[in-house]
Amino acid sequence: MASAKVYRVQSESGLSQVFAALRNLLDGQVWILTAQPEAEKRRSQQNRRYWAVLHEIAEQLGISDVDAWHEWCKRRFIGTKEVRLPDGEIVHIGQSSKDLSVSDFCDYMTSIEAWAVEQGVVFNLDEI
Repeated sequence: MASAKVYRVQSESGLSQVFAALRNLLDGQVWILTAQPEAEKRRSQQNRRYWAVLHEIAEQLGISDVDAWHEWCKRRFIGTKEVRLPDGEIVHIGQSSKDLSVSDFCDYMTSIEAWAVEQGVVFNLDEI
């Protein structure tokens, strides 16, 4: 079975290139083509608010390392991935939040904020 192919197209010339590539794949196989708009990535305003939330958490929960909170939140609310380091050691790191869609990033933020409120954090983010 042939593996799925994903192409991102932004122009007519890009579409022509995709169809040329697909012609080479046919070789007697049947393919199903699906077109959908690419999900919009998180916005810079969401990113600014995210870091403000992490700073509030760090200040109020007594662990001031915002990067540590960032890593912890990714692990807890997005998940982890396994990475093999150059020396062969395998570690689990938080999956990146940078590729989340606007909607998924909103869900991520809601999870973080709900957890933080349960811990007694009071947010003062009016200026963002």
